[in-house]
Amino acid sequence: MSVSDPGLREILPRQTDDGEEDFSDLMAKIARAVVERQLTVPAIVFLESVKPLSFLGNQLMIFLNPMVSLIVTSKDYYRFVRMIEDRDNVEKLIEEIEDTNARWQERQRELKQQRRRKRGKRRFLGLFGRRPDAGDKEGDGSGQQGDNQNPGD
Repeated sequence: MSVSDPGLREILPRQTDDGEEDFSDLMAKIARAVVERQLTVPAIVFLESVKPLSFLGNQLMIFLNPMVSLIVTSKDYYRFVRMIEDRDNVEKLIEEIEDTNARWQERQRELKQQRRRKRGKRRFLGLFGRRPDAGDKEGDGSGQQGDNQNPGD
């Protein structure tokens, strides 16, 4: 098998300049999933609390691989296992989640401002139209004019 084989290229880790594996795309994928589910704070608290035990967690995940591989794809699972082996990668994952969450919140703020501006334009233009509640105030709603007194009293 040559390195040009596409299947082998997916299995082999991508190396950075200093010889370490590059997990940036996996971290971005995980961070995006966490932020979309609005689990930023629980994920950060969990990762901070297990950071000292990341190597033991790595070994446990290797042990549980036969059962977990029934649920998730092996390629991403093994990359995640290799990633959490190093505490620095766990810290990078936490930073990626925080950055993704900050970008998501900024995007939500922009969308909210756009909606407010749209709503403000509609309100301004609505000042010149007829309001549905603007009607005859003396009528009792039955179509008859009168002093709104009940004749049976």
